Formats: sequence, structure tokens, C-alpha cells
Amino acid sequence: MEETNPKVFISYSHDSKEHQDRVLKLSDELRNEGIDCSLDQYEDSPPEGWPKWMDRNVKNSDFVLVVCTETYYNRVMGTDEKGNGIKWESTLIYQQLYNAGSHNTKFIPVLFKDGKFENIPEPLQGATFYNVDDKDSYEKLYWRLRGQKTKKPELGKLRELPEKERKTLFISEFIKQSDWKKANWKNGVGYLWDENSKKPPVVILFFETMEKGKELFSRLINIIGQEDESERLRVSIVEGKVPNQKNGYFVLVGENIDVFKDFLDSKEGAEAVEFIAVNQRFHRIYVEGESPSLKKFKEEYKKLGYFYITCGIQNPKGSSQPFELDYDSMILKKEIEFRNYDEIPEQGDPDSVLKSKETQNHKF
Repeated sequence: MEETNPKVFISYSHDSKEHQDRVLKLSDELRNEGIDCSLDQYEDSPPEGWPKWMDRNVKNSDFVLVVCTETYYNRVMGTDEKGNGIKWESTLIYQQLYNAGSHNTKFIPVLFKDGKFENIPEPLQGATFYNVDDKDSYEKLYWRLRGQKTKKPELGKLRELPEKERKTLFISEFIKQSDWKKANWKNGVGYLWDENSKKPPVVILFFETMEKGKELFSRLINIIGQEDESERLRVSIVEGKVPNQKNGYFVLVGENIDVFKDFLDSKEGAEAVEFIAVNQRFHRIYVEGESPSLKKFKEEYKKLGYFYITCGIQNPKGSSQPFELDYDSMILKKEIEFRNYDEIPEQGDPDSVLKSKETQNHKF
């Protein structure tokens, strides 16, 4: 059966002549590969007028590529008075998202190599975005527009059980206990958020000194980068009553054991490892009643679907600012777990350490 050519509309802002040229190049490249792209640069003056032309293309296209730049974002949000076309297109996009109950399969954010995540309008920040200047990312976008997934091979025969070899224990040092002891995470956590909900909220771990915290986070960034795409760093917040502990909640920072297993499987000699161990650190934050800062962090995270984690220090009482943080050490993440103490099993869970008598009786 013959495939139909996907219809795609490209929504973008006229930032500069160079930007318009690279959008045209992207459209031409997709058209050359069978994607039926519509772009205002292919039109001189549509007979029905630009508003109806935009409305028709947004409605009738299978996909809408939203080229996100700072200018595009500002015009969508109304902080840039220019660009009536973008304001009109974004209104149409927002309305379709609303009508679909925020179930989005049509609107796809794309970036060029100088683009930033924060330039993606908030309703689209939870969607997969593509860097079209990156060959692999462009390929993924192309096949998504084609509606093709990796072909599943026929189910083969199960392997025979190999002879049991000598197994070893492998201890990951992604969370290196000696480094954390040296940095001395002793003052709990803080939270920071944008009052306009434009940027992801921030979890700040307070260390003895800023330099020690920066040194610790520098090592993490060297391993996973400033965007933890694999979610190797695991962050968990556990609320609820704990035996022998005052009111508050736990914050746990550790390694995602499932991600580490995948990482280890790719290494030579992985078949010889039977047992693996990962480390984590945790702190109890004492609060009376519900923490308003944690509540606000949860609300902002729920809106945007992302958060940052970084290091910082608490300032002495009476200072003009209660704390400081290091923006250069920020790590962007999607996943954070919010749990209740009662739902954690006694064993076999990353947070089971909180159920031990030692933790319950420890003075934090």
C-alpha cells in the first residue's frame, strides 16, 4: 500500500534573515525527503489572507513544528509586542491543545544548535523536542513524522542456560561517599522558583562551603552532563510520620540502579558481575506542619515537568539573603519521586534504608 506524505506546518518567528534562511533550509530538506511542509516563505500573499491561511495550515496539518527561540517565546508570552503572526499561530496552537485535553501528538518543539530548553513555551515543555542541527536528533524527528518506529524482529529461540561462572561484586562510585562526607551536606535543602513559572524550579543542597559543594557537583556533571538525560541521578522526597523522629521529611540523593545496570551491561566483563551496589545520601528536614516551600516546589514542577538540582550555602541569620546557590552547577532533570513513608517496603526498595532502626533513631 502506498504511503501518504505527512503534512507539516512550520511555526516560527522572523528573528533575523539568517534565522529565516535556516528555517527555509529545514523545510526544503524535509520536502526533499517526502515531508509535505508548508511555510510562509513559499507564499507571496495567500488569497484568503494570512490569518485564515495560518488557521487552515494549523488545522489541516498532521504535525506542527514549533521552532523555539527566545524571540518566539517572548512573542508567544506577550512580552514582545512585535510578531502578530506568532501571536495568532500560538493562540490556535494553545486552543487545539486545550480542546485535546492537553493530549499532544501534533505539536512538536524543535531547536537549532543555539536553542535553549527554556525557550520552549510551557505547554510544550513536557513534549519530546528535537535539535535539528544534530544528525541523530533530525533522523528521529524525520521518522516520527513518517509515523515509523524501529521494526520489531521475529521472536527467536531462547538461549540455553550457560555454565555458571564465578561472579563478582561491583560497587559504583557515582555517589562517592568520601566526597560527600568531605563536602558535608549538613544544612538540609532550599527551593527556588520563578514567580512567572517560566523556568523550572530548583532544589538546592546546602553544604558546609560553596567551594566544597561546587567540587562535588563538578564531578557529577563530568559523568552525566548538565542535563541528566539518562536519569542516572535519583532524587526522592519522602514525607510522613517516622518513628522516633520529629515532624519533617527526607530528601534522598542517589543513583538510579536500573540506569546503572544498563550502563554496566555495555561495559566489557559485565557478564562476570552478579552483585552490584550503589550509594546514596539522605537528610531529614525538620518542619512544623506542611512545608510551604516544598509545596510550592511541587506545584511548579507539576506545571513544567522539569527541575534543577544544584549546590548552595545558607547565610548567617540577619543576612540580606537567606541562602546562595551556584547557577553554574545546575543539573536539569525530569524525574523526581514524591513518596509517603508508609508506602515504602522494609526491603528491596531504594528508600528502604529509611525503615531501618538506625535511621529511625538517628539524630539529624
